[in-house]
Amino acid sequence: MMGPRTTAPELPQSGAQVRAELRCANTRHSRRNSDHQLRRMNRRSEHRFLKTLCHRFFWLFLTLPINGIVFGQTEDALPTPRLLSPVDTPPVFVRNTKDLSQWPNMIKAGINEARAHFGNYGPVFVYIAGHQNSELNSKAFHRRLTAEYCRHRHPSNEDEFNACLKGSASEIIKKAMSGRGDAYLSMVQDTDPPIAELVFINPHEFHAPYLYTRGIHEYTHVFQRSFPRTPTWMMEGGAEFYASYLGDKRGWANFRHDMIHYLQNVKRIPDPALGIRDMEDIDKASPEIRKYYRHLAYDAGAWAFAFMIHQSKSQRVSDVTKSLYPQIAKRGWEAAFADHVNMKDKGVFYEKFTALLQQPLDQQLEMLNAIKD
Repeated sequence: MMGPRTTAPELPQSGAQVRAELRCANTRHSRRNSDHQLRRMNRRSEHRFLKTLCHRFFWLFLTLPINGIVFGQTEDALPTPRLLSPVDTPPVFVRNTKDLSQWPNMIKAGINEARAHFGNYGPVFVYIAGHQNSELNSKAFHRRLTAEYCRHRHPSNEDEFNACLKGSASEIIKKAMSGRGDAYLSMVQDTDPPIAELVFINPHEFHAPYLYTRGIHEYTHVFQRSFPRTPTWMMEGGAEFYASYLGDKRGWANFRHDMIHYLQNVKRIPDPALGIRDMEDIDKASPEIRKYYRHLAYDAGAWAFAFMIHQSKSQRVSDVTKSLYPQIAKRGWEAAFADHVNMKDKGVFYEKFTALLQQPLDQQLEMLNAIKD
């Protein structure tokens, strides 16, 4: 057997040997440090390069125009939205002429009621798609509707026309074939002049009286989009107010009943601090506020619109179109609004409106009763 391995005793080194080994060790250490520093420098250089590249692409993206809006601009620098205008021609209806049901006539009656109140603005194209009778949902009709829809949007550009057929026009047909009801206004500002589209999808899914007032609601937006921007609560609340107020005169709605219903919806908002001041611009609202979009913009907005009329000198609905909106066109909504309600500014109005919502129902209804045509 081999015995345990032993280590030979080290011999003492001379001073020259020690200095030589120290120089070698320092050289190896310096090389390792240099390699390490070089790798760190390379990583830092790559990081700076990628950071600069991303930064440049980010700002390049922000300055690209998308649908006429440059995202790098401030709100004040954004181009002013083009407006609709008074026109001599009535709305153009694009519908299946074989549809003999009541729905198209109800839509037209509601729109015409609003036109009688506001005047004729536009140009307006009304598209009705989706039918209770499946035979009316033919490919031939869908081709005609989508062709007219895209031709009105792109009268002279074939590439954009064809892209429209595959894009937004096909989406209308998909919604129509889904069976779900919908109605909305869309603005097309690329045309000259800009146009309004009122789209009604599967109107048979709406109950009968509501379809009349929905026509009023959507055409109210046509009137509103003929003037400079107003707050979201004034847009949607005003459309709800007119739908019920004008509809009541034709037996299509019950104004008093509707306003009580709107008030009940407002009371369902769990946070009493939320109000219409939070609904001036839905695009800037937080997710928490967006959850109550319907309650604040439509329901509270309808009451705020009625309160606005009540606080005016005449307390007349007709003065909104005759006086307020022309002043909005000249001075902007905040200055025109403050003068119309005889208050220092919108903040005072918001405070008084909040106080109104705390009053008993009978006092709130007295306010509505004081409003005149």
